[in-house]
Amino acid sequence: MNLDQALQTFIVESHDLLQGMEDGLLAISPDGDNTEAINAIFRAAHTIKGSAGLFGLDDIVAFTHVVESVLDKVRAGKLEIGADMVELLLSCGDHIATLVDGIAAGENTLSEDDRAAGTTLVGMLSAYLDAPKEALKKHLPPPSEAQLETLNGASVATDNWHISLRFNPDVLRNGMDPLSFIRYLGTLGRIVGISTLCDALPPAREMDPESCYFGYEISFHSDADKATIEGVFEFVHDDSLIRILPPKSHIEDYLHL
Repeated sequence: MNLDQALQTFIVESHDLLQGMEDGLLAISPDGDNTEAINAIFRAAHTIKGSAGLFGLDDIVAFTHVVESVLDKVRAGKLEIGADMVELLLSCGDHIATLVDGIAAGENTLSEDDRAAGTTLVGMLSAYLDAPKEALKKHLPPPSEAQLETLNGASVATDNWHISLRFNPDVLRNGMDPLSFIRYLGTLGRIVGISTLCDALPPAREMDPESCYFGYEISFHSDADKATIEGVFEFVHDDSLIRILPPKSHIEDYLHL
């Protein structure tokens, strides 16, 4: 089977799985045992995400992962699936179908409307998920008043953006590739410099191969605005530490960072 045939098979199977998800969601009973239906809905989302990953369909992978994360909490008994969630998940299924249809039509990039719809749905899904940002933060002392007074509003003479990335340790376990976000960033401009920080790396005997320990500091030249650059990381924004400083930022902004 060549790649085109495999992709067509993915499209057909995805629609079948989405129909199964819809049937399962519509069968959810507020008073009954929904275990079997929830497991089937989760497996469908998981299969679509995994298959999309084989073809490098990052938009489908990223969005479906958020859906899968909510379903995983339902499956683990950490969330109740009520009417509001069912309605939201039905809308998510429709959005995934739209993304698959776009692939079928040979569209390589999302339209602004589709991207906005996905962002809205991710925001609604995120309300059901924990956002463990605080666990990622470094408890470093802020710059002293004397330091800030000495700087007196001085700016860094650069036309480059500065992007500081600290992905959640579970980012790999959740099906995301940090480097894919950095590669996508490169489509909006030029990565002038990048430093990989290893300060969170534990001793070798304590390493978990599925955990992400690295941070990145990036110098980035682009005519894009901050909202567009932030949009690159929309699917990991809620549980990662992402700081973006515009060109010619004050030195004290770098110190605070």
